[in-house]
Amino acid sequence: MSNTHAIAAVTATLRYVLSEAINREPDPVPNRNVTTLRPAQLADLTGSDGPARGLNVFCYQVTPNHAWNLHDLPTRGPSGSLTKRPLAALDLHYLITAYGSEEALEPQRLLAQAELALVTTPVLSKEVVEAAIEAYDTGTTAFLARADLASQPEPVKLSPAPLSLEEISKLWGVLGTPYLLSQAYTATVVLIEADLPARSPLPVRKRNLQVRPFTRAEIASVATQDGEPATAGSTIVIEGSGLASARAYVAVGGRRLAPTASSTSARVVVDLPTTQVADPSSGEVGSVPAGVHGLQVVHVRPADPASGEPERVTGRSNAMPLVVVPTVSDLSAAGAQVSLRVAPALVEGQRVVVTFGRFPAAGDPPDTPPRVVAATLPPWPAQAAPTSGDSSHTDLQVDLDEVLPAGTWLVRVSVDGVESIPTLGAGGTYDSPTVTLP
Repeated sequence: MSNTHAIAAVTATLRYVLSEAINREPDPVPNRNVTTLRPAQLADLTGSDGPARGLNVFCYQVTPNHAWNLHDLPTRGPSGSLTKRPLAALDLHYLITAYGSEEALEPQRLLAQAELALVTTPVLSKEVVEAAIEAYDTGTTAFLARADLASQPEPVKLSPAPLSLEEISKLWGVLGTPYLLSQAYTATVVLIEADLPARSPLPVRKRNLQVRPFTRAEIASVATQDGEPATAGSTIVIEGSGLASARAYVAVGGRRLAPTASSTSARVVVDLPTTQVADPSSGEVGSVPAGVHGLQVVHVRPADPASGEPERVTGRSNAMPLVVVPTVSDLSAAGAQVSLRVAPALVEGQRVVVTFGRFPAAGDPPDTPPRVVAATLPPWPAQAAPTSGDSSHTDLQVDLDEVLPAGTWLVRVSVDGVESIPTLGAGGTYDSPTVTLP
């Protein structure tokens, strides 16, 4: 989803598209420009050789996108706590105005160029948004460098919005300026997500899952050998038919793992590495990160150096989900800063939320509700070196907004929505990992 710079990023991208269009015109209007001003300010513009000429992009209205808002689930539980990040789905309404010498028909020529540019680029693709941000991330619009509109899962689409004479009259009356030749456009949809931690309940103690595919699949089931959630170092058992071969590997989490020697065509066994391993197909180094991954068994034909034939994929199984759960260790706290270790190591773009839940203390009243403090870390940067020098895990320093009060705190870490699982104690309650403050 996008951050709060998304609306400005859409405006900057429209400006970029129009600027590129009028600069490529074989017979351009001289000294033309693309501005983002209120229409009332255009009358005060002057050019080097007389009246100013150009196109103006003005966002005059923002409305909710009902399709996305109806699709969104409730974001708060009965107690009012967040169960998911709030999302604002918006449609932006723009007025593209052409101005210049009426005698030379410059507004009409410029508006025709704008209409052609926007019908040629009806979707603001990732490449177009990134080029616009690079062009305008200086000066007063330097904040655009922090916009992440390009990573929005649904690209913004443009469509002309015809206005009746009455609507045009009301719009320009509100703008408080004489009418200039214009065309209205709607940009849909902009998805702005709040950067807030969402609370989730403790995990269930026992799981009983069954997968019943509607059609026959090569992989029938994927589970850990000990029946516990998958973590770094777990042994994964894949059952089905036609799986193992001399040239097969398991693809999961962007990595390819070799089956163990005991694997058969009906049962493939693979170990999730505890340290980072090299991927022979791409040369990348990395362990399987925490999160939800699609797991496949891939059959390949090896490369033939003599003929120059590259490695070829000869078959793939169906994909099955594998959830790799993060683990937490080496906890310590000092004031408002908590240190902890997360395995597997974090990879670029992963989002981490650390939740602290305080155990009831001896002096607390019987009806004292449990206290929960959560901290959301920024997305993990690219090629971030492990602070400990060990690539099998990541050491985190969490700076809280408040100092944790004295007591014992249960710590959970969520990586890309997958939460670490606390250890169940002898009394039937979760009792670790914890950090104790005097």
